[in-house]
Amino acid sequence: MDKEKTTVNDKERFIDRLLSMKFNIKGISFEMIDILFVVILWLAALIIRIKLLPVQSADYYGFLYPWMEKIEELGGFSSMGTKISDYASSYMYLMCYVQSVTDDWLTGLKVVSYIFDFAASVAIFMIVYQLTKSTRKSIAAMTILLLSPAVIIDSAYYCQCDSIYTFFILLAIYFILKKNSRLCMIMIGVAFSFKFQTIFILPFIVILWLRKYVIKLIDFIWIPVIYVISIIPAWMFGRSLKDLLLIYFAQGNEYTWGTLNFPNFYSLMDEAMPNYHMGEVLSVPGILMTLMLLGLLAYYIYAKKVSFENNHELIIITAIFTVALTVYTLPHIHERYGFLIDILAIIYAIKRPRRIPLMCAFFTVTVIIYMIYLTGVYVFSMQTMTIVETVLIMILGIDLYKEINSISKSSS
Repeated sequence: MDKEKTTVNDKERFIDRLLSMKFNIKGISFEMIDILFVVILWLAALIIRIKLLPVQSADYYGFLYPWMEKIEELGGFSSMGTKISDYASSYMYLMCYVQSVTDDWLTGLKVVSYIFDFAASVAIFMIVYQLTKSTRKSIAAMTILLLSPAVIIDSAYYCQCDSIYTFFILLAIYFILKKNSRLCMIMIGVAFSFKFQTIFILPFIVILWLRKYVIKLIDFIWIPVIYVISIIPAWMFGRSLKDLLLIYFAQGNEYTWGTLNFPNFYSLMDEAMPNYHMGEVLSVPGILMTLMLLGLLAYYIYAKKVSFENNHELIIITAIFTVALTVYTLPHIHERYGFLIDILAIIYAIKRPRRIPLMCAFFTVTVIIYMIYLTGVYVFSMQTMTIVETVLIMILGIDLYKEINSISKSSS
């Protein structure tokens, strides 16, 4: 009997030794159990996405598929000389590539988004490791991102590509933590070349510049430089340079509703799609209101002489609050434009665990508003969801206020 116990214990100790074997990858320490978990995670996340490949959303039928047909009709990459969609050239190049390599356009477009889902998971791992120096917490962030409803629905169900620009914004945040202004702004430039929604992170970047933390004024030039570089191939194919430079202006004028099913300020005024009362009238006042509120925040942080040095938590709180405030107050916001908020909420919850319920609340809001567009089901009214979103942003604002004042007291 004792011999049998010894054998069992020996086997258990062998398993323990195997799972606790240490590896060093790019200066980060992993145990075998960490690596096995990540492998299983990636397989599970991939299987989920593969199972959702056949799903065809209204966006695919109404926009992406007709664009792909036009690309095929005009000869693939040669089609870049013609205005086909309201998307930026960078993503249209990817669409042309998908058309050139497969006839299954739905799968091809989703695979592109899937690749960036996994790339974003690596980026968030890098950010959290930089913040915490904890491999386990970094893996937790990666897990939440890959399995979060916003990411899965956006790429695997919706067939959208928000993970692309978000990936580059995450890299920008990583380079802020690494104190590299140039690489940060290059990543912002690449993100902007894919999606106009990159502007949501710019108020945060400006605040860092005002407080002389990492960001240098000269490096802002990378945003227009990279955008111009991104449109050169389309211009060489014959597309009007004016059209290419003004793509995002055209996007802004395309939708006149106060909000396209995102629970922000304009929902309370019943300016949510499909209702229409005075959406165009609200456009300029709404933009000015947003600028003034963000300006007030920047003014407060600057006047308080807040230092971001060695305060990574303040950096993350400021980032998520400025993005949330921007999306909440800007007019003509789509339901998907809260995507970046959800991703930043993951980082915030890992850094400050008591805010895990806040992250889950943002996820819940995302699922509910996505379902309005994707299925036509209103679980709650837009006004109710706006009140919830307002409370969540208020919590972020209170957290930021407390963090700033604790810094001010400790430095005085």
